[in-house]
Amino acid sequence: MKKELSKVSHLAIVAAMLCAPFGQALADAKAKDPIAFVSLRNGDAHIFIADGAGHDQALTHGKSVNTQPAWAADGTRLAFTSNREGLTKIYLMDVDGSNLRRLSTDTRIESAPSWAPDGSAVAYYSRSVDGADVDLRITEIASGKTVTIRGNGLDKGPEAAVWSNDSARLAFSGANEHGKTEIWIANRDGTEQREISSKVSTRHKGHASISPDGKQVVYVADMRGSVAIVATDLESGKSTILTEGIEAAHENPRWSPDGKQIAFASSRDDPQGTRLDIFVMNADGSGARNLSRDPHEDFNPQWSADGSHVVFNSLRTGTAQLFSVELESGTTERITNNGSHDMEQSPRPLALH
Repeated sequence: MKKELSKVSHLAIVAAMLCAPFGQALADAKAKDPIAFVSLRNGDAHIFIADGAGHDQALTHGKSVNTQPAWAADGTRLAFTSNREGLTKIYLMDVDGSNLRRLSTDTRIESAPSWAPDGSAVAYYSRSVDGADVDLRITEIASGKTVTIRGNGLDKGPEAAVWSNDSARLAFSGANEHGKTEIWIANRDGTEQREISSKVSTRHKGHASISPDGKQVVYVADMRGSVAIVATDLESGKSTILTEGIEAAHENPRWSPDGKQIAFASSRDDPQGTRLDIFVMNADGSGARNLSRDPHEDFNPQWSADGSHVVFNSLRTGTAQLFSVELESGTTERITNNGSHDMEQSPRPLALH
């Protein structure tokens, strides 16, 4: 298999605004979908915001590694990981970089924050310093109360958990008793945890995404020789391979905001079966079309809040940079422009639109 599931985490995306004041500029740019991302342009990995009009602003600074930005539902705050105090922990800050604080006070290593759509909690992985266990934790913002999901007692992660739109439950990856990664679903209070993917194949799964109506989870499954996109109905448990018969790598399937389409990266159009392009297809797997079609690698598609664009990473300029393609016209625009690497892009959520 030419592309492995571990490729899921290509590092981050960075952009922001130099116009002042920053908070007001973001408020005035609602239609432009500001994007939080990670950039290496200053030597270390830092969180940036791009305003959609060619302006970038760094939100974190200093000798530290800051990654995995995740928006709060109201678009006023970000969660992210940082090693600024030694251990990698989850931090919260306003979108102008102010009001920085740690989410927890324990001495475990934390990663992959994911903000509940109702803004009330952040999910993340928590690992003991000796690496003996990795749990999924959900911390309430107002009270600090934390729910720990251990389930079968085996490691969870590493990809960020994804929430249902009603903030009632989450889908996440985690090991089974054979050491293979499966897709799991659980209520936010930790109840009704169950694995949903093992009937598809006996190999690794990953890149889960819950449909906007909360009825299906789409993910990728290693089928030995290819990586397929699979959709599992949460009520019936029935799984459907959406890329049936296509011997290629597929990554990062993501539902459109209206639930009618799925964006993903795939090597299906590369004669060598190694280079990824950005695609969209209907929710049933039909009508797949190549949006990027470039001789260089394109990966990590993310939907804009209104579903009109897909934001992605590309190596077409020699380093990882952010680009956006409009679905209707096919027009591609460059979002970030520097000689370093920008990645882990996260467009501002729908709530502000």
